Amino acid sequence: MVFYSMIQANYDQLLERISRLSSLTKEELERRIDAKRAKLSGLISKEGAAQIVAAELGVNFENQRMKISELLMGLRKANVLGKILKIEPVRNFKKGEREGKIGVLRVADETGSIRVVLWDTNHISLIEKKEIGEGDVVEINAASVRGLGEKELHLSSTSNISKSDVKLTISESASNQMLSQLNDGIQKPIAEAQINERIRANATLIRFFEPRFFTTCPECNIKIVQQGEHFYCSTHGNVIPQYKAIMTVVFDDGTDNIRSVLFDDAISQLLNIEKGDISKLKDSAFLTQKKLELLGKDFFVSGRVRLNKLFNDPEMIISDLQEANPDELIKQLSA
Repeated sequence: MVFYSMIQANYDQLLERISRLSSLTKEELERRIDAKRAKLSGLISKEGAAQIVAAELGVNFENQRMKISELLMGLRKANVLGKILKIEPVRNFKKGEREGKIGVLRVADETGSIRVVLWDTNHISLIEKKEIGEGDVVEINAASVRGLGEKELHLSSTSNISKSDVKLTISESASNQMLSQLNDGIQKPIAEAQINERIRANATLIRFFEPRFFTTCPECNIKIVQQGEHFYCSTHGNVIPQYKAIMTVVFDDGTDNIRSVLFDDAISQLLNIEKGDISKLKDSAFLTQKKLELLGKDFFVSGRVRLNKLFNDPEMIISDLQEANPDELIKQLSA
């Protein structure tokens, strides 16, 4: 896997930021981070240990403008400057008695891109009135960094997004590459995949683990936990939870194998069930039969490669998979 240099670059950026905000040298921080990892028996990445050390030092990443690659999951007040690569059509949603709109942008800087989700009508009206558009540079303030498979910026009524006069240069080739990865991913061997890259591959399913379950907010799909008798979302308050599943499998394309994580759509595609059919996923006999059917089969898989911080290994968040048939494989091999 060609991913170490990118992981190290992100870690070095985090280390430099903590050093600047704490007035400690990088060497002293490294000693504290190594000690923290040793205390936790190595069951945490360097980046994760660095975040714990930062918290112990009173370093607050909130209200600091950050590069997209520096954003940390769980930040409540993240500030970012980025160029809008893509705006999706505004959608209406209805969950129970609640109705509303949702806007989605893809924003990028020179370090990467991120999905931006707008919930506030004032922010969404900027899209509807064409006051912001693709190619514009925008300043985003007080956004929350969330997401299940991929980091996202969520803007609430206390957040802000506005057009900026700051010049942000992203080459056309880099923009096109980001958009291409968003749409389909890059066709390449698993062994050549890099962290944060979206790829397509033809691979064989070699391991299959039973699903795990969790609860999310029905409005924003953010993972939530029960507090007393209620389930609480930091954005939408007390909610009736929706139950979700997560599955882990391993794919091998002959050049390498990769742990792969599946959520709603990908699970239904793999197991050929209705999306959200939790009862089937809790049926051990059904899962045993599916494992026998699917192990050893070839699939066309698409997804984003990320770093599993616990094991410090790459994994792929699957966005689409289809069982490969011989004719398609022959076409691909002869292309």
